[in-house]
Amino acid sequence: MKRIAVVLSLFIAVAISVPSFAAETSATPEDCIRNFYRWYVTNLVANRDPMKQRNEIRRYASDRLLKQIDKMVKGPDGLDGDYFVDAQDFDPLWAKNIAISDVKTTGDKSNAHVLLNGSQGMRKKLVVHLVKESGTWKVDKVQGGGD
Repeated sequence: MKRIAVVLSLFIAVAISVPSFAAETSATPEDCIRNFYRWYVTNLVANRDPMKQRNEIRRYASDRLLKQIDKMVKGPDGLDGDYFVDAQDFDPLWAKNIAISDVKTTGDKSNAHVLLNGSQGMRKKLVVHLVKESGTWKVDKVQGGGD
């Protein structure tokens, strides 16, 4: 009987936390960007390929972008580096040092300047474009913003 109560309690806890997490990832363009890069870089640091975690990455990236990246990977030139950080290397501190500025939103589209700040001057400037898919903000394009 105790096992049933424990399992039921865990099930309820997970059921309650999942909707709030989904809302947390997309409440604003800034929330989407911050939560995405925190999740993405944390996975890179743990040596897990975020692109292979399709259900998770779909929470943050548009269907259009994921299809485009899949085509790039299979194309003759492949992908030269990581699409989302526009680099071949990354800094673990990027997961905690995400600066977002110049957010411009018009209807269901938004873009922002993003600075991933790391150690010893390792930083990455990006321009992140977002779209709203089914009421949820998602990354739709990432451009290098210069270093």
